[in-house]
Amino acid sequence: MKRCLAVTGTFLPYNDVTTQLLYKQLRLLPFQYDVCALEGDGSDPSFEKKISADPNYQKFKIISPFKYRDATFSIKNVNLIKALRTVDQYVNFAINMYDNHDVVYTASLPCYTTRVGVALKQKNPNIKWIASFSDPINHSPYKYDKETIRSYYPVQRECFYIYCHYYFVDKDEANAFEQADLLLFICEEQRDFMIEQYNRYFHNIPEEEIRKKCVIVPLSYIPEWYETEPEEIRDPKSDTFVLAHFGRVYGLRIIKEFIYALNAFLKEHPDRNLLVEQYGEFRASDRKLIQKLGLENYFIIHDKYSYDEGYQKMGEADAVLLFDTIMPDDEIQPYLPSKVLEYSLLKKNVLAVTTSKSPTYRLMKQTDSVVCRYDRNDIKKGLEDILINKKKSIIDYSIVNEEAVKDLLKRIDDFGLIME
Repeated sequence: MKRCLAVTGTFLPYNDVTTQLLYKQLRLLPFQYDVCALEGDGSDPSFEKKISADPNYQKFKIISPFKYRDATFSIKNVNLIKALRTVDQYVNFAINMYDNHDVVYTASLPCYTTRVGVALKQKNPNIKWIASFSDPINHSPYKYDKETIRSYYPVQRECFYIYCHYYFVDKDEANAFEQADLLLFICEEQRDFMIEQYNRYFHNIPEEEIRKKCVIVPLSYIPEWYETEPEEIRDPKSDTFVLAHFGRVYGLRIIKEFIYALNAFLKEHPDRNLLVEQYGEFRASDRKLIQKLGLENYFIIHDKYSYDEGYQKMGEADAVLLFDTIMPDDEIQPYLPSKVLEYSLLKKNVLAVTTSKSPTYRLMKQTDSVVCRYDRNDIKKGLEDILINKKKSIIDYSIVNEEAVKDLLKRIDDFGLIME
C-alpha cells in the first residue's frame, strides 16, 4: 500500500465539520496515512465511537505535536509571537515528518498547511501533492465583511486584521493552485469562485491548466453512521411547530431579514404556535434584535452540541432552517453548508435563506423546495409555504462516500498510485 503524509489543521478524533469532510475524502483511498494535525479542544464521545468502529480508521497514524489554540491569534489568545512561532514549528514539524511518502495531502483551512506542500514538492518533485480546500482563502468574502468588522470593538478589529494578514494568506492558496497535482473542491461553485479569484489576482498559469487538476469531491455520508433513526420523543399532542437551525450564525451568515420576516409572519398569523431553536454560535446583535421586537418567547438558543445530539434534534424538528452565506446576487456564492447532507438524509422539510448563485439554491431548485432570497417579504412567504400551505421542501442530496470519491480514485489511478 502506498504511503501518504496528510497535513491538516485538526483531525480525528476531534469532531468538527472540516474534520468529517477530510476523513471522508481520505478513508477509502488506497493509502497508509501519517497525519500531522493540531490538537483541538474537547472531545465528542459519540463521534469517537463511530470512527473507532470503521475499519478504515486503522490506516491512520495521527500525531498532534501542538495545540490548535496555541497556533491562533484571537481575543482568547493575544500572544501573537507565540501563535506565529507555533505555526512555524507546526509547518517545520510536518515537513520533517516526510519519510519517502508517495503522496502529500494538505487541507486548508488553515491556509498554512499548503506551505508544507510547497516545501516538499520543491525538494521532491516526483511526489504527488493533493491540495484540498474546505473554504476559499484568496480574497475570501469573509475577509471583507464590513458589517461584521464594524460590530467589533477596536481590539477585536485589530485581531481580525492580524488574523487575515498572518493566517488567511492569499498566496498560500495561489501556491497550491500552481504547484499541487490535484485540487479538491466540495462543489462547482466553490471551484469556479476560487479560479476566478486566482485569475484576477495572480494568473501565473493558464486557467485550463488549473481546471485539469480540479476534482469535485461532494459532501457525502457513511451509511453505518446513519443506521439508527432519531427517536421521536416530542409530545405528539403539542401544537408548537419547531423550526431548528444547526450551525454557527456569524460573519456573512446573516439572519436579520429572517428575524424581521418572522415578526411580520407572527403579526399576520398570531394564532400560530411557533418556536425557533438555534444550535451553535449566535450573534449578539441578533439577540438584541430579537429582544427589541419582543420575540424572546419564540427563540431558544443552545450551545455547541454533540454529533449524536444534533442528529437527534434534527429528527425531532418539524422543519429545519438553512442560513446560507449572503453575497450580492450577481456574485458566485462558493459555500455549501454541510447540513444540506443531514437534512437530505433525514428527509426534513427545509426553509433556506440564500442567494441565486449559490450551490444551495441550485440544489433546492431541482426539487422545487422552499428557497428564499435574503428579503423579509420573500422569507415571510417561505414561512407561509412551510407552516400554512404545508409545502413539501426536501433537498435531494444524499451521496454515499464510495460514490463521492470515485473521480478522485480514478485520478489517483492515473498517477499509478493504486497497486494491483
